[in-house]
Amino acid sequence: MNILVIKQTSLGDVLHSTGHVRSIKQKFPDSRLVLLTATSSEQIYRHNPWIDEIILIDRYGFKKNWWRKPVWAFGEMGRVWKQIRSQKFDIAFDLQGLAKSVVFLYGARAGKKYVKGNWWGLKGFSNKALHAITEMDGVLKLAGVPVSDTSMEFATSEQDKFKVDQLLKDVSPDNRPILIMSPYSRWPSKDWPLDKYVQISEALSTICQVIFTGSPDREVEIQQQLDQVKNHGALNFAGKLSLLEFVELVSQANLMLTGDSFPMHVAGARKTPVIALFGPTDEQRVGPLGENAWVIRVDGCSKCDLINCARACLKRLDSNLVLEAVKNQLPR
Repeated sequence: MNILVIKQTSLGDVLHSTGHVRSIKQKFPDSRLVLLTATSSEQIYRHNPWIDEIILIDRYGFKKNWWRKPVWAFGEMGRVWKQIRSQKFDIAFDLQGLAKSVVFLYGARAGKKYVKGNWWGLKGFSNKALHAITEMDGVLKLAGVPVSDTSMEFATSEQDKFKVDQLLKDVSPDNRPILIMSPYSRWPSKDWPLDKYVQISEALSTICQVIFTGSPDREVEIQQQLDQVKNHGALNFAGKLSLLEFVELVSQANLMLTGDSFPMHVAGARKTPVIALFGPTDEQRVGPLGENAWVIRVDGCSKCDLINCARACLKRLDSNLVLEAVKNQLPR
């Protein structure tokens, strides 16, 4: 049996699907499972034991260049289309449910097709009131796949584990609790101000080791903010870790403080306690799951779901409220 699963972007959404891929493979253990995902998401599945083949699409490259370099862009689409059409599948799932993904589901040569959402001629499931993971559960149920455990997972290599082990031995020889702060997401409206994260790191400098994380383009910004505070004791790891090394760092942390972001989902996948700060997005649909996850929501926010919001609700979130929540969850 050949099975196709489509889940392209974004990082958090792709990570959400890892438990569903596991459930499909466990239902059909002798199947050959093919995943179509974006090049930016490939590392999430690089060491995944349930996948037999990965087909990659440069999704963000296409989005950026479809009108600048149309020959390259449509050549990229044609390459992926050819790979999909070259195989015959017994079952195909589109767990994305958007036009950019469902086009490949329509094109796949599959006996049965299932999709998240409502699309003409396809068996689909859609309920926007549910958490995104629970909504994908509904798609699997259409195919008779059990969904008793669709919790996320993130596999890494022994090399990644070894590097992070050595790194933590160097930076935290006294074995103080490790608090990760990941201040940034892809949406400016979801980001609590960086200076407030730094205020909290200063207040906690004697009781835990604070580590800031982020992409390489955030390294200087974080360091400049830290340099304004004397004896903050925080470490700036922005741009210093690969994605898989970051996952291992999260695994060994005692707590994470972040917003509605990919790091929040990594903490959920690795069962690391997390405090998530929410503003424009709905925690009932995309928030962290599990008994080790806590959400702090700013009062008076309308959950506008806008990437850039003039109200900037999260700026009103009280630092003392967040500080007390962090203190309560740090190990004594």
